[in-house]
Amino acid sequence: MNTPSYIALALSLLLTGCASSQGLHLDSLQQTLNNEEARFVGAQPSTSAVPPPTRQGPPKLGLYVMPTGFLHHEFEWTDADRESLLAWTNELQRDRLISGASFIHIASIKGNQLVQLRESAIRQGLDLLLIVDGAATVDRYNNYKGLLLYWTILGTYFAHGTHSDALCLVRAALWDVRGEAKLAQEEAQGSSKIVGPATRVDDRDGVTAARRQALTKLMEKLRETVARTGGGR
Repeated sequence: MNTPSYIALALSLLLTGCASSQGLHLDSLQQTLNNEEARFVGAQPSTSAVPPPTRQGPPKLGLYVMPTGFLHHEFEWTDADRESLLAWTNELQRDRLISGASFIHIASIKGNQLVQLRESAIRQGLDLLLIVDGAATVDRYNNYKGLLLYWTILGTYFAHGTHSDALCLVRAALWDVRGEAKLAQEEAQGSSKIVGPATRVDDRDGVTAARRQALTKLMEKLRETVARTGGGR
């Protein structure tokens, strides 16, 4: 197959592969996170007869971000995301809602379920555990400019004919480490829209923007949650 044939084939795949919008489905993201939580949490012991221990002063908070670079999550957490969470906990500490915060790293967990994560949190002297998870989806499609101009090579570089819409859902569960109870759960959505030439539109940029927006909204909700359920005890 010669070079013009390769180009024609590539353009054909480009047009047929993303010609129409498939929509962004929040329910599929929620199901992904539900399935992940069910696997990670597993069977929990009954805690109704075991009251959580009494604390003196604000609690110490542990942060854990679930690995997301697999299945249908479509992204992986970045250092910038972790820095945002840490800056958020610094504000909580200044307001005496918590006494301190630290991340629990995968290397310190002797397993891949909540029970092992809680054991690691206890070893680090933590009182509360915040588990953050997330998933995203992308809807990539062409508008009329793409349909009219992408048959030319220059069109794929200069015609603003491709849309990349992204939706991200992030969720956080707050657990009492020693009481083994889930105290609260919050979630937030973020979205983005990018329009540009097919060769220049990167879906990852849209996912990053949507994730950052969702994480910002989530932290705003979680401040009230920590104050209500954990802070100031």
